[in-house]
Amino acid sequence: MMFKVLPTSFCFLAACAVGLLPAQADVLLSSASVEKVVSMEYEDGSTETEYVPTEAVAPGEELAYVVSFRNDGAEPADSVVMTIPVPEDMVYVDDSVIADNAAVEFSVDGGNSFAPRDGLIIEDGEQVRMASADDITHVRWTFARMTPGEEGMLAFHAILN
Repeated sequence: MMFKVLPTSFCFLAACAVGLLPAQADVLLSSASVEKVVSMEYEDGSTETEYVPTEAVAPGEELAYVVSFRNDGAEPADSVVMTIPVPEDMVYVDDSVIADNAAVEFSVDGGNSFAPRDGLIIEDGEQVRMASADDITHVRWTFARMTPGEEGMLAFHAILN
């Protein structure tokens, strides 16, 4: 079984999340992590998804890219935008975004333009089609306003190729 080590993806995630926080706001990244997604099934038939720290995963395994943040400023921060690229060796998992009070948009062109998931199209010559999950290159969260002391978390899942 072949395993890939995650430090490169994690460092890439952390650098992008920190680098794209708005300079005018005192919003600080409190943590960023890449965790393995594990579905737990209980005797009563119920299921629960858990995030488990991991350092290596096999192709086909699902990971969660998780960023926690806080507005440490004394003033509200307006129009806070956070963008995280989907690593090249990963495929975004549809309907996996977690967004605390944020509008979420996606890019299929390397982060040059963004649209809601149901508005993503791919123009391939004369053919136009709806974008699939493996076309997504970036996920962007926009918070209309973050009050002083407000904390939040954002995440998305992706599968390792």
